[in-house]
Amino acid sequence: MAIQVTKMILHGILNAIFYIALPLILFEVIDMLNLMTFSQEFKTTIIIIGIIGTVFAMLRHAYPKDTSANRLIAFGSTVYSGLYLFYLFGGFTPGVQLGTYSIDIPGSLQVLLGLQFIAWLLLASSGIRAMQYLIEAIELRKNKEYRAKVKLSKLFKVLGITMSLVILGYLGSIVYSGMNLSFQFHPTFDLDWDAGGTPLDPIDDSINITITFDLDNQGFYAIYDVYIDAEFHTVASANESVLPVGVKVGGSLNNYFSTFHSFTNNINNNITLVMDPAYIVGIATTDATFALKISFATIYASILINLNVTVNLPWTALI
Repeated sequence: MAIQVTKMILHGILNAIFYIALPLILFEVIDMLNLMTFSQEFKTTIIIIGIIGTVFAMLRHAYPKDTSANRLIAFGSTVYSGLYLFYLFGGFTPGVQLGTYSIDIPGSLQVLLGLQFIAWLLLASSGIRAMQYLIEAIELRKNKEYRAKVKLSKLFKVLGITMSLVILGYLGSIVYSGMNLSFQFHPTFDLDWDAGGTPLDPIDDSINITITFDLDNQGFYAIYDVYIDAEFHTVASANESVLPVGVKVGGSLNNYFSTFHSFTNNINNNITLVMDPAYIVGIATTDATFALKISFATIYASILINLNVTVNLPWTALI
């Protein structure tokens, strides 16, 4: 059995590009855009895994496709590819929850994505394709077909192709749906100010602020189990003795919205923030700038999403 040296070199080069070069280039681009930071340890591991994957690819193409040796190596290579993808989703990283990635734009936006479902789909797809190659290797070695009404290796091949198409369709639908989502706060908010019967003395006042947001979901998937926490923090104050900088002056926790259905525009959703009585005097008498911090947690297309947004709002003294 002749070794196919040319094919080994060609597929080794192609595999090195896809396993090593492209991921590293992608990591650098994401890092340059300040969306996500990857540790050097993670990059080094990707290089090591990529080298092993390249060796598998070269060995796989050392023998003709219609030999059991080729199919056995294809089985090992496919299993390895599945584990490689699983690693990319944090499957074997100590202290990292499987599938959790963070996109961070300093000062304004942080998004945590839980991609566990996608990780398991990719691993399952690799397992099905690996079974196809294992059965083909046994069939070629024994010159015998294994059938359960249909040829067993063909059945796993069809299942593998179907699974891959389903995953591609699912990922494509997520991208399309994500591009058709819009989350927006109204630029003004409603103020509920109870002067407590003494308009010129704020010591017994209460202040509530209602913020309003719109969520336009024109994607394929409904948004389920939405929890929204909102907090006001001071970032600037004209009188720090009564309204210090860097403190939480009010908030509203565990606001729950059950479902935002697909292809709907959900407008005028309200969240009421209750101001802390300890800072009522400062809020009522001091010009300031507040940071509105919003935490938005939900499930979308089987993806866990935690969105944290910070918006600075000017505040004018009430008295």
